[in-house]
Amino acid sequence: MMERASTREVWWESQPFLRPVQRLYLGAGVAVIVSTLITLAGPALVKYAIDHGIKKHDLHPLNVAALTLLGLAVLKPLVVRAQTLLAATASETFLDRLRGAAFDKLQALPLGFFEQERTGVLVSRLTSDVQALDEFLREALVEVVGSGLQIALTVAVLVVLSPKLALVSLVALPVLIASSWAFHHGAGRAYHAIRDRVAETLTVLQEGLSGVRVVQAFRRESRTLEDYRPRSRAQIGAWRRASFVNIRLFTMIPLAQTTALVAVLLTAASMYRNGSISEGTIAAYVLYLVQLFDPIARFSEWLGEFRQGLAALGKVVGLLRVKARIVERPGAVELPDDGRVELRDVTFGYDDGPPVVRGVSLEFASGEHAALVGVTGAGKSTLAKLLTRQYDPSSGSIALGGVDLREGTLESLRRRIVLLPQEGHLFSGTIADNVRLARPEATDDEVLRALDEIGARERFESLPSGIRTDVQTRGVRLSAGERQLVGIARVALADPTVIVLDEATSSLDPATEAEVELALAAVAAGRTVITIAHRLSTAERADRVVVMDAGEVVEVASHDELVRQGERYARLWASWQAGVTAGA
Repeated sequence: MMERASTREVWWESQPFLRPVQRLYLGAGVAVIVSTLITLAGPALVKYAIDHGIKKHDLHPLNVAALTLLGLAVLKPLVVRAQTLLAATASETFLDRLRGAAFDKLQALPLGFFEQERTGVLVSRLTSDVQALDEFLREALVEVVGSGLQIALTVAVLVVLSPKLALVSLVALPVLIASSWAFHHGAGRAYHAIRDRVAETLTVLQEGLSGVRVVQAFRRESRTLEDYRPRSRAQIGAWRRASFVNIRLFTMIPLAQTTALVAVLLTAASMYRNGSISEGTIAAYVLYLVQLFDPIARFSEWLGEFRQGLAALGKVVGLLRVKARIVERPGAVELPDDGRVELRDVTFGYDDGPPVVRGVSLEFASGEHAALVGVTGAGKSTLAKLLTRQYDPSSGSIALGGVDLREGTLESLRRRIVLLPQEGHLFSGTIADNVRLARPEATDDEVLRALDEIGARERFESLPSGIRTDVQTRGVRLSAGERQLVGIARVALADPTVIVLDEATSSLDPATEAEVELALAAVAAGRTVITIAHRLSTAERADRVVVMDAGEVVEVASHDELVRQGERYARLWASWQAGVTAGA
C-alpha cells in the first residue's frame, strides 16, 4: 500500500534525481545571489548620492550613482532570465526522470498491488502531483532561497546602518511571528489534503469515463454525477481552506510593514534632530525596510508553493517507496523449458487475512491440460495468481521443472509461464503492435506466423489495412472475439512452456466462439495448460479436473471418472447439464 513519505524520506529518495541537475540549480543559485546583490545595491547608491552628492552639491557622485543604477537595471533582467532558464531546465529534467521512475515502478509492481489501489489515485500521482511539482521546482525552490537570502542580507545591512533603528523595527516582529506561526501550522495539512482530494476526484472521473457504456446503458448518468459532485466540492473546500491559511499571513504583512515604518520614521526624525543620523542613511534605511517586507511576503507565498510541492513530492515518493512483494532473489537462475509444474503444500492468504488456499499439493505433467473447477470463492483465481507468481505462497512451494519459482529470474518466469486473461487488453495502435506486445522485437512475418498458428491470419488480413489496422483505445474497432484472438496470438508469439488460462465467459456468436476455441486448442498444443474453467464443457475436454472448495483441493481425476464417482464434481456437472438443457 502507498503511504505518504516523510520529509526525510523525500530528501533521501530525491537524491538520485537531483544529482544530474545539481549544476543547473547551482547556476540558478549564483544568479539568485547576483540578483539579490543588485537589489541591495539600490538603496546604498541612494545613500551615497544624497550624502555625497545632493548634500554637498556635487554632481559627480550623483552621476556615478545614476550610471551605476542604470547599469544594474540593464543587468538584472539578464540575470533573472538566466536564473529562470537554468531553474526551468533543471526542473523539467528532474520531473522527466521522476515521472519515468514512477511509471517504471508501477510497471514493475505485481498485479496484487493494483488490486488494492484505485486507478485514479495512481493516475493522480503521475499527473496532478507531478504537475504540482513543476511550479515548486521551476520557481518556488529558487525563489525561497532568493527571498531567504535577501531577508538575511537586508537585516544585516539594517543593523549596520543603524542598530537603534533596527531595534525599533522589531516592533513588527510579534505580528510577523503570529501570522507565520498560523500559516505554517495549517499549511502542511492543507496542501496534503488538496493532493488527496485531487486523487479522489480523478478516481471518480477515471471510473466514470472507463465505464461510460455501462453508465449510459442503464441511464445512471445522474447517479454518476452525484458521486462526482461531493468529490469536486471536497476539492474546492480543500483549496478554500488553503486560501484561508494564506490569508492569515498576507493580510498581516502590510500591517507589520506600516507599524515598522511609522516607528522608524518617528525615531529617525528624533535622531536627525540630534545629529546622530544623516538624510542619506534615513532614506536608505526606509528603502531597505520597504524592500525587507517584499521578500518576506514573497518568501511566505513561495513557501506555500514549497509546502504544496513538498506534499506532492511526498505522494510520488510514497509510490517509489512501495516495496514490491515479488522480487528477484540474488543469484536467481533461468527457469527450465520444462512444462512440469509441482505445488507442494501451498497455503496463501491476502495480507493478514485468513488463508484462501490451504495445503494444496498438485503435480501437472508437461503438456497436460488441467481444468480448475469450483464455485465462486473456491480459490481457483488465487491459485492461478500463485502459479504466475503474482503472489508468493505464505508456505509451501511452486516449482517449474523442479525449480522453485522464487529461485528463478523474473524475466524467465514471464517467458516460461504466461497468463491468458478472460479478455486481452488492447492498447492504441495496430493489430501487429498489440500482438508484438508479447515480444517487442518480433517482425511482421513473425506476427503473421503467430496469427497463422492460431488460424486467425486470414481473418485479420482481410481487414482494409490488414495487421496494420488501428484498433484505437482498448481495441474498440475490433469485436470481442477478435480481441480475444489478438490475446491468444500474443501467447503464440511468446511461445511459453505453461499457459494459465482464465476462460472467457463473454457471449460470442457461435462462429466466433468456435474460432476462438480452435485458436485456444492450437496454442495449447504441446504446452502445459491450466484453465480456470467457468464452463464445465471445458473441464470435460481437459485431461484432468481439479475440483476446489473453500481453498482446498477436494477431487482430482478425469472428467469421466469424477462423474462416475458421483461426488461434488458430479453434482456440479448435473447442475450444468440441467442448465444447458433448460437454455436449449
